[in-house]
Amino acid sequence: MRSTEQLGRYHLLDLVAADPSPHGEVLLWHAYDEVLDRPVAVRVLPADDPRCPAVLGAAQAAARVDDRRLLRVLDMLDLPATSTDPARVAVVSEWASGRNLEGTLADRGGTPLGAADALSLVAEVARAIAAGLADNVEHGRLRPSSVFITDAGEVRIRGLAVDAALFGPTSAVQSGRSGDVDALGSLTYLLTTGYWPGDSAVSAPAAPRKGDVVLPPSQVRAAVPRSIDDVVARSVESAARPRGVARVPDSAAFATMVGAALDHLAPVTTTVVRPTARATPGGAALRWSLRGVALVAALAVVGGLAWLGWSITTSGIPIAATATATGLDPMLTSPAKPVDDLAGSGIERTFPITRFRSYDPFGDDDGNGRPDKRKGRENDELAATVNDADPDTAWLTSQYRSADLDGKGGVGLVLDLGGPQDIQQVSVNLVGKGTGVDVRVADRILPDPALWTELASGFATRDHIDVRAPRPVTGRYVLVWFTQVPPAESSGAGIYQGGIRSVVVSG
Repeated sequence: MRSTEQLGRYHLLDLVAADPSPHGEVLLWHAYDEVLDRPVAVRVLPADDPRCPAVLGAAQAAARVDDRRLLRVLDMLDLPATSTDPARVAVVSEWASGRNLEGTLADRGGTPLGAADALSLVAEVARAIAAGLADNVEHGRLRPSSVFITDAGEVRIRGLAVDAALFGPTSAVQSGRSGDVDALGSLTYLLTTGYWPGDSAVSAPAAPRKGDVVLPPSQVRAAVPRSIDDVVARSVESAARPRGVARVPDSAAFATMVGAALDHLAPVTTTVVRPTARATPGGAALRWSLRGVALVAALAVVGGLAWLGWSITTSGIPIAATATATGLDPMLTSPAKPVDDLAGSGIERTFPITRFRSYDPFGDDDGNGRPDKRKGRENDELAATVNDADPDTAWLTSQYRSADLDGKGGVGLVLDLGGPQDIQQVSVNLVGKGTGVDVRVADRILPDPALWTELASGFATRDHIDVRAPRPVTGRYVLVWFTQVPPAESSGAGIYQGGIRSVVVSG
């Protein structure tokens, strides 16, 4: 239905959905922002709807989450009564372009994705939901209709917190568990089998059951590997869990688990391909072809997650969520290649490193609990041991009580190349297994890591990682920034510490 109504700067175009309510219909409009010249989604509900406070609170919370895969809340409107309409409120968000997962599977005639493609897609969704979790915001009502694949192959997710406030959370949330974990596992089940194991109305057929328990995916589709069964068993509420198999606690742990499962399906070869033209309207086959190429290529980035996450998940050690997400940026990482194997990889030369220094802009001590006389350093006296040819020495971080460095944001090491260089790859020998590494480049040492130019990032499943970009980035200083550190090698359980033994910078 077309409309000529104007809500402030927003011109309502097409009515997408109308949900009945005792207090009046809740309307979802495709609209146009005349100020910023872009399409938006506008959800309108009566001001006397008792859900309004919860919806507006959820919208405010969702607006604080910064992850480009999540469709952002842009505005909230308080609309007074007029001669024709009662008082209303509206929530404005980014418009969800592309096709949602329900529509995507329908376009394929219900044919499921391959295991690797399905896990890659779900891992991307999980990482976006984990970004919300880092700000204590859960989606609460994640469905196949919530996840969109754009024509450029990007994953976009709508309804963070707001959908649950409007239509109620999932039964798992209502029972006190993480409904997002159940939903992520259910998406995995749907994408690999074509059946939906959840308890809500979805256009896909219901998953076959034995009593109250859904059958494992490999019993529904013979081609599904058993690793998918394990992912489902650890996440889907209605799935049977063998004795000794623990359910993953949250979306961040789910992302790590799925990354590990993906890593063990097949070696990951990352080649980023982006379409040069958008799909034409009405060309369903062409749309899927373009999306498929871009999606499979871009989502292969998540293959850098690996076995350490699996062992952490199964051991019950909590994995902290992080709001940092690389999305679908064309970043190439290889978590296992030794430094000596760089010959023939396209890397032309290595650069000498003239100086090392620690980088701790968010810390206030020297790494040993004492006030830091040189604020912004952590265990700086150990920095010079990097690349000293002694494999037993290393720069170490402080010891933390969680993998996300007690939530302080990160810590790292700055490498001075002596002058500007065209940098494409950084190879790091690490202390421990399970370090989140973000490599950045700048012409001077900047006070905030967000101000540096990002080269690439990855998750080190072993004690070595090669972080490589598709094209060189020029700068004098390289920041090896830790966003997650592994369990400490020489300390008891619950202590986390990372470190660097040596680094090679290449271009």
